[in-house]
Amino acid sequence: MLRLKKANTKQRDMSAIKQTVLRDRDSDNNPYLNAREEWMERYGSYISRAAQWRKIAVLALIIAVLSLAGNIIQLTQVKVVRYFVAVDELGKTVAEKIQGQGGSTPEKVIQAAVAQAIVDWRTVTVDTELQRRMIGRLTMHTAGASKGMLKQWYEKNSPYEVAKAGRLVNIEVKGIPLPVSKGSYRVEWNEIVRNLQGVELARENYEAIATVEILPPQSEEVLLANPGGVYITNLSTAKVIR
Repeated sequence: MLRLKKANTKQRDMSAIKQTVLRDRDSDNNPYLNAREEWMERYGSYISRAAQWRKIAVLALIIAVLSLAGNIIQLTQVKVVRYFVAVDELGKTVAEKIQGQGGSTPEKVIQAAVAQAIVDWRTVTVDTELQRRMIGRLTMHTAGASKGMLKQWYEKNSPYEVAKAGRLVNIEVKGIPLPVSKGSYRVEWNEIVRNLQGVELARENYEAIATVEILPPQSEEVLLANPGGVYITNLSTAKVIR
């Protein structure tokens, strides 16, 4: 009985080996498999290199997009370098350079801007073009609450209507504006009212406290109109009675 089992097992093993040999022989004689194997041998390396080049192309595209984004960010950043030119006692010009956004505007520039804003605000002239320029310059030096206050003032005291009525106003600032606290300056001036013939009609004295904020220029237009970045954010005035 044991010998019979061993004989059957041996017969099954020989049958399995024979089937494997026949399968391998059939595969060797299969033209489709042979052609596929030959095609892979010839073009497999090409396909592999093409896949590698696709990966390199995608990586290059990502790098190009990141580079373009970086260039756009650099273009949108402010690259303004401000220069302030002053004159010393001998009449020699001296340039003071403020690097980038970190520098501070000189005190004299702030004081001059406050004084000029008062002149542009209160002056009345028959020259409509000059009047328009003064109003435009004042607009470039105001921000915040002062813009609303000046808008209401111009609605009630249009300089063009005052000039048509034959009244001209000349402004004489009495000295440079003096700081009264951090960011606030006191300025005093005379308003001389004349008729169209130049005859003085009235003379009044005023004072104001101007709150100033420094905002570095963000464009060439602002740089030309307000290089110091001086903006009056609040303005309170009063008539001085002596």
